[in-house]
Amino acid sequence: MYRLLIVDDEPVITNGLVQLFEENPEFELDVLKAYSAKEALAIAKKMKLDILVSDIRMPQKSGLQLVDELMYYWPMCRIIFLTGYSEFEYVHEALRKNVDNYILKTEGIDPIFTAVQQACQRLDEENRRRVQEDKLKQHAKIARPLLKNERMERILDGEPIRALLTDTRYEGLDFRICPDLPSLFVMGCIDESAHSASREMISSIQGIFMNDLPSSFSCEQAVYERTLIWLLQPDAELLGRFQEGESEGTISWSGVTGYMKGILESIQNECDELLGVQVSFGISGNLKEAWGTIREQYATLRMILKQKQALGQSMVITDISKVGEPIGNTGEQARHREGDTKSLVIAQIQKYIQDHLAGDVSLTAIAQEVHFNPSYLSRYYKQMTGQNLLEYIQAKRLEAAIDYMRNTDLKLQEIAARVGFDSHSYFTTFFKRKMGMSPQEYRS
Repeated sequence: MYRLLIVDDEPVITNGLVQLFEENPEFELDVLKAYSAKEALAIAKKMKLDILVSDIRMPQKSGLQLVDELMYYWPMCRIIFLTGYSEFEYVHEALRKNVDNYILKTEGIDPIFTAVQQACQRLDEENRRRVQEDKLKQHAKIARPLLKNERMERILDGEPIRALLTDTRYEGLDFRICPDLPSLFVMGCIDESAHSASREMISSIQGIFMNDLPSSFSCEQAVYERTLIWLLQPDAELLGRFQEGESEGTISWSGVTGYMKGILESIQNECDELLGVQVSFGISGNLKEAWGTIREQYATLRMILKQKQALGQSMVITDISKVGEPIGNTGEQARHREGDTKSLVIAQIQKYIQDHLAGDVSLTAIAQEVHFNPSYLSRYYKQMTGQNLLEYIQAKRLEAAIDYMRNTDLKLQEIAARVGFDSHSYFTTFFKRKMGMSPQEYRS
């Protein structure tokens, strides 16, 4: 499943396009929206984007400027520009940026559907090409140097990293991580209920990880206790993009972690689609002043991922900051085994939706709540319930709106906001499509 972001400073256009894509059975997309380039970039920092459909002329920051920023995070994202103007300078600049399509808004929805379909096809072709490249690289790959793996094992055992970097046993071995700068590790656990962690499988997962890891990260990798480990260090430019407030040097580490989750989502999807293997990931905290805790963080994350696998949960993404948060009710979990735990996860998803109808009930937000990969969550929910997650959300919004109209004197605009519609006209269109009459007619 690809993720489509629609950006336009006119809400009626943005909401209309979102609705049209969600109702078109030819597309299986996770559709997001933003009303400005600033909103769009905030989304890009949190999750992987595959296709961008954007107005080219917007206040404060144009679509062209948005693309310059967005491509830093997701260089494989396909770009489609919309405009109400046929102006040569915009066309020329768009072509220079290797944009997939430039469409006049007056041309209607069909050219936009066609452009997105073509973008999906290009993404499919690119994925196939990368798989072929991976296969060629694997044939030529030299076996992993044993000494590098040994040194990483000793770091994970908690030995002082600076002493290991000056140990003459490892003289001449490069190490791309500076212990005095912000760093983290990512651990990956293969779901061994379906696949054994063979050497070939591990090598393939490592290849996908390194291909998808942006160049803004330095990396050292190892296999430790049958678990895949990547020690990572973001560069100064990336850290600068997650600077918190005006104070120089203060980094929003939760922002870095959120970006990493978006990268891991892509890696999980590729492992599932290309290798037929499901991998769960755990993310450590910032190791800069905490190298002494690396063994403890590793043990904690590994225990959590193994517990979730034992309960039948696959393609999990969690981080050390979430360790203290119970996944559902811990007392209930003690009384449930795998079959009942699946029901518990569904109940948790539905409760989150019910509690957040006025807020963020996107696939990504729900997935973070239950520590699932967003694409896998969509499939998982349908497998467990027989219903699309979007259909369930829409049903709950409609149910809540009807309840407000019957039992309160709230204005329709306020009801729309309470059930998750930031546009009253969008709410009216949604309600009429579901009920065959407008909210005003229903209430009267």
